Amino acid sequence: MASTTGQLTFAIETFKRIHPVEFQRRFLSQQTRHDGRAFDEFRNTQVVKGTISTAHGSSTVRIGNTTMVCGIKAEVSEPDVSRPNEGFLTTNIDLSPMCSASYRPGAPSEEAQVCSEHLFRLFSGCVDLAALCIEKGQAVWALAADVVCLKSDGNIMDAAIIALLAALEDVQLPQASLDSVTGVVSADKTMAKRLQLQRRLFPASFSLVDDAYLVADADDAEERLATGSLLVVLDGNGKLANVWKRGSFIGRDAIARCVEEAQARRNAVAKALK
Repeated sequence: MASTTGQLTFAIETFKRIHPVEFQRRFLSQQTRHDGRAFDEFRNTQVVKGTISTAHGSSTVRIGNTTMVCGIKAEVSEPDVSRPNEGFLTTNIDLSPMCSASYRPGAPSEEAQVCSEHLFRLFSGCVDLAALCIEKGQAVWALAADVVCLKSDGNIMDAAIIALLAALEDVQLPQASLDSVTGVVSADKTMAKRLQLQRRLFPASFSLVDDAYLVADADDAEERLATGSLLVVLDGNGKLANVWKRGSFIGRDAIARCVEEAQARRNAVAKALK
């Protein structure tokens, strides 16, 4: 019996490796997926805040096997002359060969650069940059958020967005003041204040697999066959904040359905963030 089960498992794995497209189609044609999920079902999401002791704010997020860590460092900087009372927020996503064989060492890949830019655009209105001002025209806080993928198994954008949101909610900035005589900024860590966000963001990603099946939270195997993708981002009130569509055409009715499914996903992510 054990031998028969082992042979069957070996045959399935061999078929999956040799004919990955047909392997997925066999499941999708039966209105299910290779890991048993329904088309609209997301993987379990886990969020832990404060996982990096040396950062001012941090988090670790797992969506299935996809694991993302975000650390935020705060440094004193001079403000931009055009915005003397505003601080800075910079974001970066690191997709290294450590997280997947799909990525190569060296300069950031095009995917990493595109994702980093989109992450920055999404969160540019979440942080009140004026609240990062220490002394107008002289000193402000500069927040540098590094999002590092430890394990990539699909849907890295959802994991990155949730990780950055959780890390920002974990940020505590020391009470800082500028000595007008010496020009030195002193910080009192005992008077640290938590960063207040202007809005929260809740992502839900969908992939068009094999140009025919729209599935939520695609894993790596499904993403390899995806011809298009849709990222729906809602704010804390459930209002649509952003839609990012790439690849093959996805109709309006399908997009509307994804937005509805994103509402349920928002509630699940909000629960995980608590």
